[in-house]
This record gives sequence, structure tokens and C-alpha cells, in this order.
Amino acid sequence: MHHQAVRVIFTSFHTAVAVALSVADCASAASVSITESTVPDDDGVMVTGVADITDAAELVHAAAVGLPPVLPGQKAGARDRGIPTVPEAGASAREWFDQQPWTAWTRATGDWAGMRTSIEEAGVKFSGSAVTEGSRVLRGSTASNSALRFLVDLNLALDLEMLAGLAGATVFLDFQTANGGDGANNGGFQTYSNIKIDGSITQISQLWYEQWFASRGLRLKAGKVDANSEFGAIAAAGGFINASAGFSPAIFALPTYPNPATSVNLFGYPTESVYIGAGIYDGASAVDGIPTGSRGPATFLSDDQSDDWFMIGEAGITLPEAGPLSSVRGAVGAWWHTGQFETFDGATANGTGGFYALAEARLWKPDGVKCENGCDRRGLWMFGQLGFANADVSTVAGQYAIGSSIVGTFAGRDDDTAGIYLSIVDFSNAPGAGFGSNECALEIYYDFVVTPSLHIKPDLQWFGNPSGGQSDNSLVATMRCTISF
Repeated sequence: MHHQAVRVIFTSFHTAVAVALSVADCASAASVSITESTVPDDDGVMVTGVADITDAAELVHAAAVGLPPVLPGQKAGARDRGIPTVPEAGASAREWFDQQPWTAWTRATGDWAGMRTSIEEAGVKFSGSAVTEGSRVLRGSTASNSALRFLVDLNLALDLEMLAGLAGATVFLDFQTANGGDGANNGGFQTYSNIKIDGSITQISQLWYEQWFASRGLRLKAGKVDANSEFGAIAAAGGFINASAGFSPAIFALPTYPNPATSVNLFGYPTESVYIGAGIYDGASAVDGIPTGSRGPATFLSDDQSDDWFMIGEAGITLPEAGPLSSVRGAVGAWWHTGQFETFDGATANGTGGFYALAEARLWKPDGVKCENGCDRRGLWMFGQLGFANADVSTVAGQYAIGSSIVGTFAGRDDDTAGIYLSIVDFSNAPGAGFGSNECALEIYYDFVVTPSLHIKPDLQWFGNPSGGQSDNSLVATMRCTISF
């Protein structure tokens, strides 16, 4: 059965490649007119919009690249009110030289001779990771173009119930330093690496307080938050590195890596299976060009630099079992940004928004996997996502994507993962937009678990009609190394 699941993925991959190549060959590439996107309004204030692919790409890198919340210590906001599963203290040998071989440690720095276990039992949990990767454009107008980049993430979670007796309370601090790596530009609109940014950052990316109320029926999170950890994320898509898999690029104003923002988020769980939540974020990055990732709450309410807000809501349902499926989740969401945006015809829009939908489910699971245990994600997964935005303002009028991933690929490789993902971006055809054909992005990866703390991931992505036909079809190869410490 395990081998059948693997064959399903690669058969699907072969079919998807054939379909995508057919779409690309039949599509006509059109030239794109470039228009100025920053103009003064009637009061002389500069108004920024998303009037062409060049400007949209700048916004994608500045405010909407998207890092799936899968780094050690990071996790998506809860989608149910269930009590978190906590391993029993002392249930396994400590990760130290006198207890286990280094190759069995889940963290490269181990247990710190027992100190790590002691502080975790007191309510303080430290996590760290380093992601490094090299990319090369194998085919396209920038073939042989290569780049190196890295992201180091250090975070600290404080369980205030253990530390101070405050039930259901957590404080989270996240530090990041990264270099986006110049080069390897394949001409695509969809970013082929979710850690790729323009330039570099060194910042406190997140600092928030979370509180559960009403017997875990209500959750409040306030502070500097990566919005993609609360909205638009798909757990089954967490292994892909194409940024669109993190969240739909139609949500172009989402305050996420490298620019999380000060926010207030409130989620309710009326039943065990239903959740609904909303958040209001500092919207200074998407329109005003202010890097909220390196700032505190100064521009959250209002100042002389920005008074824009980003608002988003999501409602969904989660089911442990649904017929032959397990771990099922479906969700819909909507967002609105209050800033002033230039439309493609040169007018000004007072605010813009859109909506999205997503679904994921486990199609097959090996014997012994318990659906109520969210920690065990072994099996074959399928997911899909949709996103739509105001075509008068947004480069992306719509996005349609489908993917499949498997956790546990072969006998004895229970922690390896592999996947295939296809995303199609429908560019705006509003008068004055001047975009060409739709862009297709196809990704396939395999994540080798060398040791529990060291992962090597070869990744291959093909782009059809990059940026609507501005560049030749391209093929990009990336080798990613992730170490947890």
C-alpha cells in the first residue's frame, strides 16, 4: 500500500506535467505595457498601486512572499479547541551523548546536558533552525543564472501557565536574519522560493501574547504576528517552497514574511469541528512601503507615515474522519486593505480586497496512525486553493492550485516527504492592465531526512509563460538544507 501511494504521486506528476506543458504551448505570449504605479492624488499624496508586473513583484517580495509555518518552534494558529498533545517527560532517552547517538537527535544541539529539559519543564521552550539553499535557472532567458540564500530563525515560547499560573497564556518571541540571495531570476511572477527576498533582514519578526478563554472556546492573539500563521495556510502544503503554496498570491497585501505586523486576532470555536476568526493588522507595508517586519507598533493605529489597516477573516470546518478521508479541513476567507490604490486605468480606489478558499484531506494513512493525534501526519494528502482579488487593482485576478504530498515515502522512510504542486495565476484583464497569458508554476520535491535534525530537499520547478509571457518558459532547480538546533 505504501508503494501504491508513491506511485499515485508520480503518476499524478506525469499527468500534471503533460497538462501544464500543453497549456503553455497553446497559450499565446503577449507583450506587457508598463505603467507608472506611484502617482500623486488630489492632495499631492503619493498613492501606490499594483499597476504592472514589475511593481507587483516588488510588493510580493516586500509584503507577500510567505513562509509556511513549519520551522521548529513555529506553528499555525489552532483550528480546533483540542488540548495540545504534550509528550510525557522522561518518556524517551534524553538527546545527549550519554543517552543517544547524535544521529538520533531531533535537534543538532541536543539536550544541553539536561538543561534544555529542565527549562522546558519550567515552561520555557527554545527552538532554532537554519535554512540554506542554492538555486539555478536551468532553462529560460536567464539560464545558468544561480544564487545562494539563507534564513536563520531563533524563537522562544513562554508557557505562562507553567511559569506564572496563568492558564492558557503564551508569549512568543521570534528572531530572524536572512539574505535573499541576488540572482537566479527566472522572470516568473510566482516566487520559486519562500525565503527569497530582496536584500537582507535582521529583526524581531514576531512578538505576541496568546490567551485562551471559555474552556478553550475563544482564543486571542495580540502583538506582532505573521498573518500566514493564522490565515490562508494549508498544512498539507507545508513542504513546498513555491511561495504560492504558502498562501494564494491573490492576497497580495498579507502581512507575512519578511514583514509580519502588529495585529489583534480573535478566534472562536463554537463546536469541536468549527472555527471562525478575524484579525486586524498594520497595513503599512503593502501600500506605503514601510517595512513592518523591522518595526514595532508605531504605525499600527496612525502616524504621519501610514494609517492603513489590513483586515482578514476565515471560517472553516475540521473533521477527524469523513468517509474514506481523514484529517479533513475546508475553509473560506475574505480580506480588505484600507489604503489608496491606483487602478489600471489611472483612477484611485479607496481600499481593495478579495476572498479565498482552501481544502485539504488525507486520502490514505498507514496502519497505526490515529486521526485525533495531529502530530502523526503520515499518509497521502491532497489539497487545493483558490484566490480572487479586485482585477482593477491587483495583478492577480485569480489563482487556482492543486497539490498532493506524502509523509512516509517508502518502507523505513517514515519521515521523508515528497510532493507535487500546480498553481495557475490568472492575470488581470482590466482595461489598461496589458498583461499577457496566464502563468503556470509546477513544483516537485523530495525531502530526505538525513538525521531527525538535518533535512536535504532537492526541488524542481517549471514555469510556463513567466509573468504572462514576458520571459521564456523556465526550469529552476533548488537544493535546500534545513538543520534544527
